[in-house]
Amino acid sequence: MQLTLNFYGTDYTVDLPGLTQDNYVVARESIRADLTQPEGEVKNRDAICNAFMQLVRSSPAANPSDLWHHVVYRLYCELLPGLRQQNPSQSWVRASGDALELFLQRWYTPVLAPHGVSITALISRAQKRGMLTELGLNETVGDSKLDVALARLQVAGQPVAFGGVHVKASLAERVSDDIPCSRALQQAGHLSPLWTLDVKSFPPPNGDLVNRGELGTPAAPSEKRRYVEIHGDFDHCYTGNTRSVASGAVTPSGKRIVVLNLSQQPDQFALDVIAASQQRQH
Repeated sequence: MQLTLNFYGTDYTVDLPGLTQDNYVVARESIRADLTQPEGEVKNRDAICNAFMQLVRSSPAANPSDLWHHVVYRLYCELLPGLRQQNPSQSWVRASGDALELFLQRWYTPVLAPHGVSITALISRAQKRGMLTELGLNETVGDSKLDVALARLQVAGQPVAFGGVHVKASLAERVSDDIPCSRALQQAGHLSPLWTLDVKSFPPPNGDLVNRGELGTPAAPSEKRRYVEIHGDFDHCYTGNTRSVASGAVTPSGKRIVVLNLSQQPDQFALDVIAASQQRQH
């Protein structure tokens, strides 16, 4: 479908291949219904996560990054002020990060659990501190620098953590701040991937609204691509933006940009997490 957006009093259209009008309307009603509930029952982050889950499931041919950027974000900002009397841009900044972490937990749990792996969004500082303590990094890493925990499910006893995922909708969200935590995880023998929607578009009159992301290409890399391919600061970067350009077969660090197809599971992120879990059992 085509979505009409208004910038500076002028309407522009953006193409969203793979998204139908019916699925767009369902997502709109999902957000409206959730935000109509008391905030104590349905938090803003849950409204965002629920709508995104619904869209990714119902629109497998669409670019997930576009669904987040052009649909969920804009619907949320449009509907929120009339339902919860909150500033939409400020609320989005607070709630959307948690929402994407919850999405990873809910999307990948059915894929990973049969292989004895748990994936858990670390929403509170207490959760983050507890996981860093289990990983042996509580003295060296700030308690806001871990988003999602990975653990092996034991037949008896507590799950054993073996890594953490750094989650960013956009790489403009100061991904460099996650590098010290990621390096500490790697040095301790833990898995430390970056998972992103690589959201970035430019509005008219200087842009065309196409969500191309910020990773650049192997031939013309951005600094954010270099974090992975050159410096190896993360154990691969997995992107849900189908316009992101994947790494070549060989990189200087051995770490790669991997473009995911979320509709086909297990995707490469899930396969790599499962493999890492199995390796760390021995």
